[in-house]
Amino acid sequence: MGILRELWEVSFGKKVEIKEEDLENLEKRNREFYELAKEKVIYGFNTGLGPMAEIRLSEEDLRDFQILTLRSHSTSTGKPLPIPLVRGAMYLRLKHLINGGVGIRPLVLKRLEEFLNLGITPVVYAYGSVGASGDLSPLSHIALSMMGEGWVYLKNRNKVPSIVAHRMYNLEPISFEPREALALINGYSFSLSNLGLAIYEIRNLLEFSYKVFYLSWRAIGGRKAPFDPRAVKMMGDSYALKIAERIWKFVEKEEDGKRVQDPYSFRCFPQITSPLLRALEVSEGIFGELSSGCSDNPIFSDGGIFSTGNFHGQSISFASDILAIGITAFLGSIERRVFYILSDKSDLPYMLSANPGKDPGLMMLQTALASIFAESKVLSTPYSYQSVPTGNDQEDWVPMSFGGTLRLLKLAEFMLMFLSAELLCAYKAFKLRGLRDETFDELEEYFPQYRKNLSLYEEWEIVQKFIEERVEGIIRL
Repeated sequence: MGILRELWEVSFGKKVEIKEEDLENLEKRNREFYELAKEKVIYGFNTGLGPMAEIRLSEEDLRDFQILTLRSHSTSTGKPLPIPLVRGAMYLRLKHLINGGVGIRPLVLKRLEEFLNLGITPVVYAYGSVGASGDLSPLSHIALSMMGEGWVYLKNRNKVPSIVAHRMYNLEPISFEPREALALINGYSFSLSNLGLAIYEIRNLLEFSYKVFYLSWRAIGGRKAPFDPRAVKMMGDSYALKIAERIWKFVEKEEDGKRVQDPYSFRCFPQITSPLLRALEVSEGIFGELSSGCSDNPIFSDGGIFSTGNFHGQSISFASDILAIGITAFLGSIERRVFYILSDKSDLPYMLSANPGKDPGLMMLQTALASIFAESKVLSTPYSYQSVPTGNDQEDWVPMSFGGTLRLLKLAEFMLMFLSAELLCAYKAFKLRGLRDETFDELEEYFPQYRKNLSLYEEWEIVQKFIEERVEGIIRL
């Protein structure tokens, strides 16, 4: 998880440092690029953008073109994105431009570095990118703030005009040179950052889920055989086997249950969870490959200038789709376990109520999960084929990678809620059965000692906080 860990640390405040040799390599590429480009028509360097690419711009127009491009492309709207998402995008844009960017001065990259290290984060909004020519709109809000326009958050989370932040830190707003505006925005760095942060969060939540499942299994007095690695390896699913081996470490020495067979949501946990673990590995591979490359257009390589599609986020969108589907199936299995624990089939007090009939117990917790699960099924609808052509049909197939990755963070939040609900049910069941586990000893410290009568929502919220403090990378949208 090297690059994922690095992304997460920078997103949550770690400082960055550009190596001098990287800036020297950029200067060298720029010299070669300018020498080759000065007599040619180069997209985005001396032409208009998108459907206006056929219009050649004069040298007098090129500096105004940078300003007008960023102002016109800063159209994202909706709620401001959480600061870690924006910092992650800034970091990956910086990384991509170091890897292979061209036509952009070192001082522009140094300004991105300064913003990250000073804790200056541009205000970027949730809607507006189709992930086609990269994440043009959200990245434009970042570039606009480097000109001293738009709004930014300071390290203390206060929101101020960008020009105020520049004056506070004695920074001079940047006047962009030809090619620089497009270099900052013509890539999928935002979508890729969203994907990476979602992978990091989902993987950590999945890791925590193994203990939660064990506690639920123990609460109902489950059977051990479904998790015996000797049996699961016969299926041939290596991911199911990995999960079974994790669960077997918890259950191996426990007393076996008395049922002939447990419901699928318990018995088939390795098989139901396997696709999510597999999707995480596939998506992490996609993230790793794309984060080590350069998302831009045009591309300068081996002495040639190429107008390409290296900004297109189709693979990112695909990765988000398989993860979303895997999460939703995983959430469904949790809802089924909660339902079973609360039902009259579990051999536990009905609805985990100490006074069934008089006290409804945790009945409405499953109702809340049913509501959230309905939304998760909508959110797991694939984005990767939801193309709506843009740019006068120049961009006739767009991947919707930005929205696809952003909904992953919503599904990860649902994952936190569902795991919290399952853990709360297991906790109540343990109390009613007189069982103990160190996890619940720690959890009880989170309940306020001065209040005995908490609403179910308050208890659920406490368990969410308990998990959140044990799982790195939680991002609330």
